[in-house]
Amino acid sequence: MSTPQALQTFAEWVASIRGDEASEAQTYVNRLLQAWGWADSVEAGTTFERKIPKGSLAGGMGKADALIEGTRATVLIEMKSRGKALEPHFPQLQRYWIYLAPKPVYSVLCNFDELWVYDFNQLVDEPLVKLRVADLASQSSSLAFLSKSEQPVHFGLNQIEVTEAQARSMGELFRRLRKRGEKSGAFTALEAQRFVLQCVLSLFAEDRDLLPNLQFTLALDACQGGQSSYDVLGNLFGEMNTPGITPSGQFRGTPYFNGGLFSHIPRLELLSDELDLLSASAEENWQRVRPSIFGNIFEASSDDATRHAHGQHFTSEVDMLQIIRPTIVEPWEERIEKASTFAELEALRQSLIQYRVCDPACGSGNFLYMSYNAVKDLEVSILRRIEERRTAKKGRDQLLLGLVTPLQFFGMDTSPFAVELARVTLMIARKVANDRLGLTERDLPLDNLDNNIRVADALFTPWPEADAYVGNPPFLGGKHMRLNLGDEYVERVFQRFPEVRDSVDFCTYWFRLAQENLKQNGRAGLVATNSIRHGKSRRASLDYIRENGGHIHSAISTQPWSGEANVHVSIVNWSRDAAGNYWLDGVEVPAINTSLRSSVDVSKASALKANKGNCFQGVIPVGVGFNVEPKTAAAWIASDPRNAEVVKPFSMGSNLAKRPLGEPDRWIIDFGDRSLEEIETYPLPFKQVVDKVRAERQMNREPVVREKWWRFKRTNAAMRSALAPLERFFAVGEVSKWAIFVPCEKDWLPGNKNKVVASDDFYILSLLTSSVHRTWMHVQKGTLEDRIAYTHDSCFETFPFPQIVAPELVQQIRQAMTTLNDYRNDLMVAKNWGITDLYNAYFHEPASKLAKYHQTLDALVLKAYGWKASEDILRNLLDLRNP
Repeated sequence: MSTPQALQTFAEWVASIRGDEASEAQTYVNRLLQAWGWADSVEAGTTFERKIPKGSLAGGMGKADALIEGTRATVLIEMKSRGKALEPHFPQLQRYWIYLAPKPVYSVLCNFDELWVYDFNQLVDEPLVKLRVADLASQSSSLAFLSKSEQPVHFGLNQIEVTEAQARSMGELFRRLRKRGEKSGAFTALEAQRFVLQCVLSLFAEDRDLLPNLQFTLALDACQGGQSSYDVLGNLFGEMNTPGITPSGQFRGTPYFNGGLFSHIPRLELLSDELDLLSASAEENWQRVRPSIFGNIFEASSDDATRHAHGQHFTSEVDMLQIIRPTIVEPWEERIEKASTFAELEALRQSLIQYRVCDPACGSGNFLYMSYNAVKDLEVSILRRIEERRTAKKGRDQLLLGLVTPLQFFGMDTSPFAVELARVTLMIARKVANDRLGLTERDLPLDNLDNNIRVADALFTPWPEADAYVGNPPFLGGKHMRLNLGDEYVERVFQRFPEVRDSVDFCTYWFRLAQENLKQNGRAGLVATNSIRHGKSRRASLDYIRENGGHIHSAISTQPWSGEANVHVSIVNWSRDAAGNYWLDGVEVPAINTSLRSSVDVSKASALKANKGNCFQGVIPVGVGFNVEPKTAAAWIASDPRNAEVVKPFSMGSNLAKRPLGEPDRWIIDFGDRSLEEIETYPLPFKQVVDKVRAERQMNREPVVREKWWRFKRTNAAMRSALAPLERFFAVGEVSKWAIFVPCEKDWLPGNKNKVVASDDFYILSLLTSSVHRTWMHVQKGTLEDRIAYTHDSCFETFPFPQIVAPELVQQIRQAMTTLNDYRNDLMVAKNWGITDLYNAYFHEPASKLAKYHQTLDALVLKAYGWKASEDILRNLLDLRNP
């Protein structure tokens, strides 16, 4: 039987049954899968009544009706009896999805006659498609992910693609207008921006029936026909800013929108190509445009350089959900589930009307938009429960009116462009929510949000009082702050936060301020780069939260960023009240520490005195003119052997990871701490530095770098002194995939991308190579994307080495390391590999020599500590530090 025939047979069977959830839901799922070619639900890998911890709206154990894992995409199905409305059960479906691990690709609400198909990774609040069972035979492609065969899946027009296209089109319009305005002086960039936003709101309004009779499209048609956009669009926007309804004339019937966005109406004469862009956008159905992401894309298309300079990156809907649900939605869901009387529900409703949310780095308003919709969903949930307890028709009609408004939502951003866009996004939110939820509250006039969303710097402005702070503060590594924000601003930041003068990510300051502004029963959820789990950034943010009464209750430790920024992020939700449950990376855990781990908390481990002065960062040259081609270096040394004193192989992170034996592939002029008079005695190197370094250094902002232009910015005399008596030293790349220390020749000069250990003893190397040290390293490390950032202060200086070890065992360990190192060297040379290639190929292969040599070494190192592999190594290390 063909699939259409099988689906038609299924539909006929469905029509013949009662459609009772309790007695027929499992049979329904089984027959549906059979229609798609499976023998039965067992073959399709179906689990009925799948238990999901914290899956119930009350916060306890939930039971999903069916989880199908044998199909090409995992599917979650929640069944309801025939005739039941599906919309009220959406929060339950979404909560199941949140707490399932791994998460299903598709989630389905079904009442026997209808199937609503969701993909929460695309749209978090709307189904991709609503299908009637009676129509399945002709619309099978929208459910083909259930097929046993590889049938194509198609859901029709993709809202995200539509949104991206329209946002970029409006961004292009703004760019053209801004460029033309700058050239002619006829209007400013801010006027161009306001004009485009007035057009954007009109496009939304027209397709959601706020602006009747296709008035914006007809106005564009009139302009295309020869009338002046200066007059036509200017007059339309003027009517939209006039109280009442336009009684007559070209724009008869135009309602009053508000005095915020339309309080000032830039009158622009559009060129033909600009009109064409607007007219093409007007032909699109703007009901399919997602306001939650439109602003992000529009802003990026309009002013990408500024956003990048300030570290402002954008958040997908599904990532916003990882903050909005635990910080805003779930505490309310659990309170609503516990309310059993009309009075309790009415009290909750009144509390919700007073509930306030703030995004202190709001950008284009995506978090505010999503938060508003989430709170409206909660309000409707309360209204439905109240309605169930009412009997009078008058009462039921009254309950259709929602009272939560955009005026309960606040934001700030330093970009006037972003703030205007955020206001428009939140203005649109009310109408979208009314349509989606069937509410009868007013759509117009739009709320004036000028006092809610303001142009302000969150680091220097009092924050609005709120019950929840959410958002995506700007990411900007501490080392890049001066370059991107300027010396004056950075000094202001340091004065504002005198206790945080280290090189920390810019976003950490928002974490501190959110904690300081949090009410006793308040919550916060922010996105950060995953460096916030480590070192100085952690101490400035998550440690500060913990030390000042905060409790992290839900977090994603690290994940690739959904935006265009090439970073990995952490998502952190916390509260002042202690949490009853803790969820880390989708799994319930007993606690979450400030390293965003559930294991032993080593974040407070300070440097050990015995380890100080043994691990260093390499030199920091500052000036490409110090670099020397290998052939040139060889020629200089051949002409005068003394040049070898100041011309050296230069080791950076790349050679340690990628070249056989870690050998440097570059050379550098290194005058160390020599005086100007001394370096003149090396004519060839001296001439190059004069010609290629001096002029560049004269422009440097640091006086010592300008004055001593022949020296490195950081010559690192302490490291040189520690390495001088050694036959070799050990080094690891500052950032690498494996973080493997390798032996280095004594004449190599370590650069700043090296972390250097001042030892030539293979016993020390063995300890740094062992699983014991790597276990410690992984909880103390920094990260860059998905790579390890080995930090000398947190990884090495805090690490407790074995205290008293028998000399015979020390020698055994030393020999095991020598054997491992010889094997690695031979293989790297034979295959022309670096250490990364070697470990990629063999480390996770249990039968490889590399794995076996490591196993031997690890067993001996554990013996030196007196531990067994089955023990909690982190706990043991922490105890060893604190006997």
